[in-house]
Amino acid sequence: MGMRTISTASAQPDWHPADVIAALHKRSISLRQLAQKNGYSHINRVLTSPWLGPEKVVAEALGIKPEEIWPSRYLDPKSRERAAKLTRKVKLNKPRRGVATA
Repeated sequence: MGMRTISTASAQPDWHPADVIAALHKRSISLRQLAQKNGYSHINRVLTSPWLGPEKVVAEALGIKPEEIWPSRYLDPKSRERAAKLTRKVKLNKPRRGVATA
């Protein structure tokens, strides 16, 4: 009789943060550029913590799905639903008419 094992980890490990940055740099993109382009002040935390919006931004920039970069974050659908509810919705405010911007 063989030994039974229960796998709690995904078959593929998450990408190392340095690998994500290197893949972006190969495409001449930085996390800062992605953040600014998408209305965030920064998105560096996405490398080490689940953060739905920036995960999608980074994955799009690399031309792949977020679950290919961070498979462990997509194992439990309920935790992803909760993360979606907690994700801040970014709204870019346009200046009011007649108000000068510096």
